[in-house]
Amino acid sequence: MSLRGKSSKILNILLINLLISLNLFAQETTSWYGELKLPTTSLPITLKIEEKKDTTIILMGSPSQTNEMFSVTRQRLTQDSILFTIKTHSIVFRGRYNSTRDTIFSTFKQGFLQEELVLIKTKELFETRRPQEPKPPYPYIEEELGFKVEGVNYDFNGTLTLPSKEGRYPCVILITGSGLQNRDEELMNHKPFKVIADYLSRKGIAVYRYDDRGWNGDITDSVIVNSTTLDFAIDAQAAFEMLRNHPNIDPTKIGMLGHSEGGVIASIATSKNKDIDFLILLASTGQKGIDVLIQQNEVILRNIKMPEHAVNMQVSALKQIYKYIEKDYSDEKITKRMNKWFEKELSKLTQEQRKESQFLIPMERTKFINQLSSNWMRNFLKINPYDYLIKVQQPTLALNGTHDVQVLYQHNLPPIEKALKKAKNKNYIIYKAIGHNHLFQQSTTGMIDEYSKIEQTISPIILEQIEEFIRNTTR
Repeated sequence: MSLRGKSSKILNILLINLLISLNLFAQETTSWYGELKLPTTSLPITLKIEEKKDTTIILMGSPSQTNEMFSVTRQRLTQDSILFTIKTHSIVFRGRYNSTRDTIFSTFKQGFLQEELVLIKTKELFETRRPQEPKPPYPYIEEELGFKVEGVNYDFNGTLTLPSKEGRYPCVILITGSGLQNRDEELMNHKPFKVIADYLSRKGIAVYRYDDRGWNGDITDSVIVNSTTLDFAIDAQAAFEMLRNHPNIDPTKIGMLGHSEGGVIASIATSKNKDIDFLILLASTGQKGIDVLIQQNEVILRNIKMPEHAVNMQVSALKQIYKYIEKDYSDEKITKRMNKWFEKELSKLTQEQRKESQFLIPMERTKFINQLSSNWMRNFLKINPYDYLIKVQQPTLALNGTHDVQVLYQHNLPPIEKALKKAKNKNYIIYKAIGHNHLFQQSTTGMIDEYSKIEQTISPIILEQIEEFIRNTTR
């Protein structure tokens, strides 16, 4: 071969290698991780940036909330900066790379929220681990079952897990807590109801869990939008009636399990229907909603080191708006009166204290008033589970965690027990779950920011307590 031919061959190899290198660079995918600091928690945030030859694809995730990644709507990239929006979630992200391009210093904005966010380049995309979440194939039957509620334009959907298609089994209906939730009561990427259903169905107990009204429907429907705890008790009763006719369910051994507000819902339904065989309350309240909310605010705000004057104003604001709610004032009247109250209370503070108050910002006042004066909240603040539990004579298990900062066990278990005694209930168990939080995870502080960080979805101790109670009750 001539020297010219050898040179040509070497040049071709170099060109090919160069093209491969450019192509690899053009298709580089990088993963990023950071934690968004919020007042009561921190949320893991992930980015996946895929640089192709002709385009760059950016996906953002919140792995403690969902496994789904969200595509950006618009983006602008330079050598040292990154800007994008996700219109469907009202997110605006503005970031700047450091000199080595392994850190992004950014501002994360979503609606009224704006926080600094630092993202670090990682070898792999961060994912939350949920070792208790069951994976198929299952040693039991899953059956999709739906029902209707009179006067509600919504098709309720749920999952019934059966030990098998042979015979008839005791069954427990799972009722979710406050807020619009799916049948798994999915929160922070945990699926506690799915874990409970899996555990019990492996032990020979059928479980029915269903999506809240409006989960897969029109949440602008006024009947759904204005629903209250009392309405949700009607939904639970409809689920009970549907299950009574199932060929694999023993109609005399159907009970209800409610978590948080779900416990209040289950208590209402059970108090009105003697055919419901048993009641299980997980982190349920035993007092008026306003008292629960005040205690919850005091504990959480002090734990996050909010100034005492700010804590006091928050609690005073709750008490003040409740006075107006008790009098059934209109939204307009409440807004007008509360804004006057805020101005008066802020004037009592020093200039430095006013700067530390969340209510100095008019937008925060509006948000507070709107949240507290919704139809559901008005009802929740006034409703007292005690009034229903005094009519419950069915076997009852009430469990509250000693680390729970949302429903404090020392304020809620005593009135639950007092009500059951007044009902002359001869078969109840009151259980303090030592070291467990509101989700019944074994926890360190019980604060909300732990929920997503703890891999455990629900403590085996609690699962055993539930299974043993149902087993003993339905023999």
